[in-house]
Amino acid sequence: MADSGDGARPGSTAATRVRPAGNRRLSADRVGEIYADVIKMLIEVGYASLTMDGIAARSRVSKATLYRQWQGKADLVAEALRHDNPPPARIDTGSLHGDLLAMTTVLGDVAPTDAPLLASLAHASYLDPDLGAALRRRLFAPFHAILRDILNRAVERGEIPPGSPALEFSPLVFMAMMPGRALFEGVQVTPEYLAGFVDHILLPALVGSSPTASPPAGP
Repeated sequence: MADSGDGARPGSTAATRVRPAGNRRLSADRVGEIYADVIKMLIEVGYASLTMDGIAARSRVSKATLYRQWQGKADLVAEALRHDNPPPARIDTGSLHGDLLAMTTVLGDVAPTDAPLLASLAHASYLDPDLGAALRRRLFAPFHAILRDILNRAVERGEIPPGSPALEFSPLVFMAMMPGRALFEGVQVTPEYLAGFVDHILLPALVGSSPTASPPAGP
């Protein structure tokens, strides 16, 4: 039976899909090659036109083998993006400012290659809840957790007031900078651009003033 296009097995749902039985697993190198093919195809044809049949043909692997390794198209796409952009190890420079600047380097390195792709997947995620759930779980959640950890430690150190209203919004706003600028301005963010966002927008919102700002002049 032909692939349905959404990556789900015929007659299955997101809640009931299971990988077929079998012990044959692809090697790490082979998986990396398939991920690279998936990213290339996403750029070439977009998510809506991407099919498991097409991936199988491009990667020279059977569709059954793909389903043995991944639950479907959404799962495979999310894993390919995660492989391309692995979350960093725990960031802890000892200060809020240092931690956030370290994060700007991480996200700035991702932006030149995958920010346009992530922006294009925003609409696809709206149309395909399975894709949205897979991206949130596998790709975005680890980065969000790192940012939340940075903010929680800053509260513990006394750098951020515990009741700061900006705490709730900061991880989402920080993450949205990467695909947002590509989508709305057609320009990729850089570590330097994100550092400016941290110094002039995020830190003042969190702590009331930027630690890098010059002290006020005396009377």
